[in-house]
Amino acid sequence: LCWSTLTSEEMDTLVLLLTKDQGSRLYLLQSDLNMLRKLPIFETLSGNRVSLVNINEMFVLDSSVDSDIQLYLPQTLKRKFLVEKIQLKDIFDDLGVKSLSEANILEKFVLPEFHQMSSVQKENVCQTILEKWSALRESRDFVEVLKSTAFVKRVSIDNDDEVVFVRADQLFDPRNDFLSLMFEDSQTSFPAEEFRSERWLEVLSVLGLKSRVDKDSFLQCAWRVETKGCTTKAMKLHEYYVEHFGEFMDGRDFNQKLSEVQCVPAEIGGTLSLYKFRDAVVPKDRHLAFKVLPVIPESICPPQVMYSSLGISSPPPIKVVLKQVRLLIEDPDNLDQWSYKFGTVDDVFSSVLSYLQEHYSRLSPRVQEALQERPLIPVGTMLVSARHLFFRLGKDLAPFFFEVPRVFVAYEKLLKELGVRDSPSGDDYAVKLSELKRELGEGRLNANELSSVVEILTLIADQNKGSNGLSSETRIYAPDMNGCLVDINSLIQDDCPWLIRGNRLDRDLVRIVHPKISAQLCKSLGIGLLSECISEHLADNYEPAVVFDESLKNIERNLRADSFISMSNQLVRKKSSKNCTILKHFNVMSVRYLKTRFILSKKGESTGIDITRDPIGTLCFIDAQRILVAKESLPPGITAEMVVATSICDYFKIDRNNVAGLSAMLASDVMHFDSIGRAMGVGDSVIEIEATRGDPGALVVGTDLDLVELKPLKRYNKGEIVALKRGNGDASVLIYGVIVESGGGSSLSRLRVRTENGMESNKLSSEIFSFRRGVKAGRTVKRDSQRVNMRQLSTSNRLVQPLDENVESIFENGVTDVRDQCSALQPIERHEVLNAVQDLLQSANLSLNDDVEKVLESNLKLREELSHRDAYVQSIVTEGNEVARGLYRGTEAFLCPITREIMVDPVICTDGHTYERQAIEQWFRSHSRSPKTNQHLTSRMLIPNHALRMTIEAMQDGMEAVKKFNGTIH
Repeated sequence: LCWSTLTSEEMDTLVLLLTKDQGSRLYLLQSDLNMLRKLPIFETLSGNRVSLVNINEMFVLDSSVDSDIQLYLPQTLKRKFLVEKIQLKDIFDDLGVKSLSEANILEKFVLPEFHQMSSVQKENVCQTILEKWSALRESRDFVEVLKSTAFVKRVSIDNDDEVVFVRADQLFDPRNDFLSLMFEDSQTSFPAEEFRSERWLEVLSVLGLKSRVDKDSFLQCAWRVETKGCTTKAMKLHEYYVEHFGEFMDGRDFNQKLSEVQCVPAEIGGTLSLYKFRDAVVPKDRHLAFKVLPVIPESICPPQVMYSSLGISSPPPIKVVLKQVRLLIEDPDNLDQWSYKFGTVDDVFSSVLSYLQEHYSRLSPRVQEALQERPLIPVGTMLVSARHLFFRLGKDLAPFFFEVPRVFVAYEKLLKELGVRDSPSGDDYAVKLSELKRELGEGRLNANELSSVVEILTLIADQNKGSNGLSSETRIYAPDMNGCLVDINSLIQDDCPWLIRGNRLDRDLVRIVHPKISAQLCKSLGIGLLSECISEHLADNYEPAVVFDESLKNIERNLRADSFISMSNQLVRKKSSKNCTILKHFNVMSVRYLKTRFILSKKGESTGIDITRDPIGTLCFIDAQRILVAKESLPPGITAEMVVATSICDYFKIDRNNVAGLSAMLASDVMHFDSIGRAMGVGDSVIEIEATRGDPGALVVGTDLDLVELKPLKRYNKGEIVALKRGNGDASVLIYGVIVESGGGSSLSRLRVRTENGMESNKLSSEIFSFRRGVKAGRTVKRDSQRVNMRQLSTSNRLVQPLDENVESIFENGVTDVRDQCSALQPIERHEVLNAVQDLLQSANLSLNDDVEKVLESNLKLREELSHRDAYVQSIVTEGNEVARGLYRGTEAFLCPITREIMVDPVICTDGHTYERQAIEQWFRSHSRSPKTNQHLTSRMLIPNHALRMTIEAMQDGMEAVKKFNGTIH
C-alpha cells in the first residue's frame, strides 16, 4: 500500500474496515491482531501514523487526562501516545495498548525528562502538579518520583537574579520561625518565587521540605552560625537546643558532630564570642575558670546529662583551675577593684578552695609547695599566704597576720595542708618582722604597718614571759624613730628627748626606738634606756678657760644651802646612787665655751662608740666638783640658774620637770626656798610628733605624706588608718582618721571615719586618702664607728637622765562614742558625685567644661530616676507578694477536711461542716459518722454550698491574677 498517499480519514476508515463489519466488531485471531499491529495506520499525539510493533512502548490516555497535557508533554513523548478515538477504543484494548493516567505519565515520562525541558514546559508541569495535586498525591509511585525530582525553584548561590531547580528535601520551610531566622540572610535555603506560596509549601512539605528541625537541619544551622560568626543567632540556636534537648538525647553521633562545631556563645573578659563546647565552661563552674575559659550563659547551658556527649568537662581540669588561681593572685588590685558581677570575692575563692581541697592529693609536690607559698586566701582587700593565716588570732595584726575568715573555715583540711596553723608562735612573729625587714631594707613603714608591728612586738613580749618563748638565735626587729625596722639590739629608748632634739648626736650611729613602743614594752624586749647607754665627757685636749663672774656666787651659795640640798634629795629617784649632800663641795665657774663628746656603750662593754655630731653646744657641765657654765654662750632668755638646775637634775637623776622650780630657788634667796618648793610643779614633757602618728585627728607626719595616695574606688577595712583634709577644707593639711566600718570598692561610696576626740563623720571615698606600702630605701653612707677605751676617760658625767619611768604616753586618747545625728550612711546624691568629680579634676589642675558637666549631670539624673523606678517596681512586687501570701493563708477554709485539697464542688453535711462532694460520698460508702466530729449522722443529705464555691473561684482568679502580675513585672 502506498501509505503516504492516504489521508488521515482514509487510514481511520481502513482501520474500521479491517476490524468491523457494518459497525459490528469482527472476531480476530491472534495472528490477525499481530498483522494489524504491523500496519502504520495508528495516529499519535504528534500527528504521525505509526505501527504497534513495539506495543509496550505505545500508550493511550485514560479519560481523566485532559488536553492540557500537550502543554508540557515533549514532542519526543507525544509519539508514544495514540490519539484516543471512541470508535477505536475497543480495538486498542484488543491490541493490548495500555491506558495511562496523568500521574503515570508524569511519573514515567515527564519527571525523568524535567531537567531537559524548556522553561515554559517546566512551568506547565509545575502548574499541573499544583492544580491536580489532590488527585496526583493518591499515586504513591508518582509522589516518590516527585520527591527525587529537582523541580523546586531556589535562588542560585552564584547569582541572586537566577534560579535553579532542586529537590524539596534540600530546602527549608520558611514558615518555621527558627529555620527562617537561622537562614534569613541566605535565600538559597528556601523555595523561591511561586514555590513560597502557601499552596506550594503544603505540597512541598509532603515531598520532604524541611518543616521541622531534625538533627541534620540543626547541624546545618550550627554550621551556618559558625560560618557567619553571629552570636545573636548562636544564642537562639542553643536556646532551641536546650528547649528541645529531649529530641537530641539519643543521638550520640549527632552530639559528637555538634561538639566539633564552633557555634557556642560564651563570654570571657566581658566579650561574647563563639567557641566549641569543649573550650568553654558551664555556669556552675564559672568561678573556677572565668579568667581562663569562656563561660556559657546560663540561659543556653545544656542539661548536665549532655555534658559528656558534647565534650564539656565539669568541673574543669586541674590545669585550668591552677591557671585561674594564678591569674587571680598575680594582680594585687584584683580584690581592691573587684568587677566580677557573678559573685563576690568570697564566692569565687570558696569555689576554688573547695575544688583544691577535693583534688589536692592529685597535685604534684611542686604544685603543692607553690600553693603553700602563694597568697591564696582573700582577707578584706588583700590576698594572704597560708603561713600568715591562723585559725585563732587574738588581735588584729593586719597586714602581717590574719585570722582565717569564717567563710573559709569549711576548707580547714586544705588550709592545714597549705600550712595554716591554730595560732602563731613568737618565732612566727619574729620571722615575719625579718621578712619585712628584707622587703623594706631602710624603707619606712606606713601608719597601718607601724600599728601592726607594735602589736606584734607586744605579743612577742607576752610570749617571752611564758613557756612559748623565742629560740635563742631568733632576731627581732622594731621600728626606730623614723619608722624603719632595726634590730632591737641596736635600738635605744629615748628617755632624754631634749638630747635628741638638740641635734648633738649622730643619728646614723644611735637608733632611737619609735615612741609608739611604750617604756614597758621596751623593757620586756630588752631595749635599753638612752640615759643608761650614753655618757658625756669633756673633749680630749680641751682645757676650760675659766672667767671670773661674781653673779655665779649667789648660785653657788644657794645650791650649798641645806634647804636646797634637802629639797633636791627629795626629788632624786630611788634608783640613783648619788646623794645631793655633795653639793656643799661644788664650785660654780664661768667658762668661755664648753666642748664635750658623747660616748655610747652598753652594759658590760669595756669600749664605747663616739656618737658626737657637734662637740659645741653644751651650756653647763659638771666635772668632778666643778660646775662649768658657758655663760657667754647662753641664748637670750636662758639664765645661768636654768642651765645649772638642768645639769643638777641630770647629774643626780632628778626629773627635768623640776628644772623650773630648782632654777627659781637658785635665783632667789634661801629665805624663799620653802615657798618656792611648795609652788614647784611637774612641767609637761615634750613628746615627739611621732608619738601621735596614726592617732585620729593628729596631723599626718612627713613620713606618711610621702605614702599618701587617692584611690576613690578602693575598698577599706575596718580599723584602717587613712588621711583626710582638715575640717576647714584646707587641702594642704591632712589629718589621720580611722575607718569605722569596712566599705567602698567598685564605685564612689560613703564611708564612716573617726577623727579627733572620737568624733565620727561620713565621708565620700573621693575625700579619703590611703597609704601605700612602705617602699625600700636605697643604701646610705654611714659614718664608721669609732671605738673608745673607757678606762682612759678621767671624768664621767652621766648628765643625760631619763624621764619619769611612771609616766606613760599622755597622748594615748580614749575614743569617745560621739556620733553624728544620722549614723546611717545615706545614698550618694547627684550633686555630691559632681562635686567629687570636680575635686578629683582640680587635684590634677583640670576642670569640667559646661557641656561635659551638663552631660554628666544629665546622666546622673537619669540613673537616679532609674533607681527610683526600680525601687517603685520592687515595692509593687513586694505588695503583690504580700497579697499572694494573704490569699494563700486564707485557703485553709477552702480545704476539704478529708482530702486537704481546695474544694471544687463543696457541699454541706448534716454535721454542719463543708466537704468535697466526691470525697464525702466516698466516705459514706463505708462510714456512718461525721469525718470531722465523729458524731453519728442521722441523715446523709448533702446541700450544695454555692456561696463557698463562688468564693473559691474568685480566690483562685485572684491568685492567678497575682501570679500573672508578678510574671509581668519580672
